[in-house]
Amino acid sequence: MGNYVTAQLVTFAHAALLGAVCAVVYDLLRSVRLLRRHSVLLTHALDGVYAALVLLAVFLFALRRGEGELRLYMLLAMALGAIFYFAALSTLLRPLWDFWASAAAAFLALLWKPLGIAAKGGKNFLIYIKKLFHFLCKCATIGK
Repeated sequence: MGNYVTAQLVTFAHAALLGAVCAVVYDLLRSVRLLRRHSVLLTHALDGVYAALVLLAVFLFALRRGEGELRLYMLLAMALGAIFYFAALSTLLRPLWDFWASAAAAFLALLWKPLGIAAKGGKNFLIYIKKLFHFLCKCATIGK
């Protein structure tokens, strides 16, 4: 079994791409967090999801490309890929991520509107049924 430089270079390039993809996901979640600045629970949940996704991605990458070993040059390449994204592309793509995050939030609010109306109507219906049941109980006890 040999140590091939071309295979290591391909693995280095894939690790740099993985680092850049992890940085893109972080930037996307950052724009979602900025929409809800005061929601600490959302921030912690998104950070947990991000950490779990990155951990899973690095683990699977080490299994598939590193043959079960996480090598130091892979970590270096991932860091360089993330640094490249944040230095060169993040400022260009951040307005795009902010737009899509706000569009998704507006779409979810639009989808939530009928559910809110139905919940309010259901609450009013339950109040009506409760009053009706109370009235019918009074009518039933009048005859005694």
